Amino acid sequence: MVDGAPRRSSAQRYEAGRAATKRTMQTVTTWEALKERDRNIPLCLVIGAFDGIHSGHQRLIRDAVTRARGVQGEAWLLTFDPHPSRILRPDMAPPLLTSTPHKLRLLQPFELDGVIVHPFTGALSVLPPETFLQQLCDALPGLHTVIVGGNWRFGHRAQGDVALLKQLAKTYGFSVHVPDPVSWGDEPVSSTRIRQAIEAGRLDDVEHMLARPFSMLGTVTTGKQYGRELGFPTANIRLQEEARPPVGVYAVYGVFNGERHNGAAYLGIRPTAHGDHTHHVLEVHLFDVTIDLYGKEIEVFFVQHIRGDQRFDDQEALKAQIARDVEQARALFAAQ
Repeated sequence: MVDGAPRRSSAQRYEAGRAATKRTMQTVTTWEALKERDRNIPLCLVIGAFDGIHSGHQRLIRDAVTRARGVQGEAWLLTFDPHPSRILRPDMAPPLLTSTPHKLRLLQPFELDGVIVHPFTGALSVLPPETFLQQLCDALPGLHTVIVGGNWRFGHRAQGDVALLKQLAKTYGFSVHVPDPVSWGDEPVSSTRIRQAIEAGRLDDVEHMLARPFSMLGTVTTGKQYGRELGFPTANIRLQEEARPPVGVYAVYGVFNGERHNGAAYLGIRPTAHGDHTHHVLEVHLFDVTIDLYGKEIEVFFVQHIRGDQRFDDQEALKAQIARDVEQARALFAAQ
């Protein structure tokens, strides 16, 4: 069965939100870039790692935007690159849900005035909480409100928590707001839960927690033309270090240059083809698309799993199966 209704509604809401975005979102790479801003314009700042921009993150972001508009101010988001886990515990850091470029793309529909992608370094990680906040406030004239999740921590060894943030806020003259968490399946939505669901292939659960279909972002590179030889030309996507669903064939749609195109995708190691079978590839066959995609950035949305990875005796058997996969994916989109 195709879980049609929720998938269509979340995808439509996401695409409609991106299409309706009118505000230009600035991006700066350190908070010092805002030192010269007009302090008479209130600044509402939402802070976090925001891996995945899931429904819980979205509540924080929308709260920041709403509060900024209410005081005729600006809404900015502060995040870090690399993800703090890559610096604090590199051997244990899990795969991310979103690379930084993907994160910035996902933030565009939310009408933020800007995003600060601050470098997360060893030196930053050992700042005492009070010093971290002092440096932040010195760099952000007009700081009016800070919005964070209830479990947000800051400073050396995560010694700073929401209680300390509220205490220090009185000294620096800003307010703190902590929206309620968003739950799904009687538990708070979290990047960890979403990662686990992705790796288990539970795309419906992932979609509910993300409030959009799961997607991966990458650039089209020159491949070995296997798909073209089989009659199904594919865009070969250079994968980021992001969480991935189980290998196999999926019904997908790709978005590039603001346009959506339905298709089918293969994620795996190509066991039937000759060559390197150790690295995952993502090959996307977009229906009825003939334009040159090399070098273009494409966001690939995974709609439904069609089958697992298989090894075929010869290319003719593989070609026949791909034809069936494409037909099944076309039928799925036609039904929607």
